[in-house]
Amino acid sequence: MAGKLDKKRMQRICDELAKGKSLRSICDSDTTQPHWVTVLQAVQRNDDLYEMYSKARAIGAEVLADEMHDLARQPLPTDMEAKHMNAEVQRRRLEVDTLKWTFARQQPRGVRNKSADVDQPSSITLVWAADDAGENQEKVTGEVVKLVQPTNEQE
Repeated sequence: MAGKLDKKRMQRICDELAKGKSLRSICDSDTTQPHWVTVLQAVQRNDDLYEMYSKARAIGAEVLADEMHDLARQPLPTDMEAKHMNAEVQRRRLEVDTLKWTFARQQPRGVRNKSADVDQPSSITLVWAADDAGENQEKVTGEVVKLVQPTNEQE
């Protein structure tokens, strides 16, 4: 569907995303919705649409987490042959692994979408006293500091 993506249409898309559906399946199954590429382009250009989209993705990730939990706890059928039972276990493992991968990418910062200041570099300052009086202190600042000298076995 050609045209501009408005907030009303975006809200319908976000409602489906929050249910754990994929953007492509939402847009491809409903002819009144714009193409999924149009949605992604609109999200990149408009901060309000991006906020709606990211919140819906985070909520959808929580739905996926519940789905993974339910799938893993669901008992196996008792009337199956051993080889079919093994195939069912492998199918569930693949499904849970796929959902975990999707979950990790959809919700990197949580439902509230608040991130820590990860952009700020941090430094560590370690101070060793050369003698008991605290004189001749040496300061070492850096990202990585070896605290233990390697022995021949560790090298």
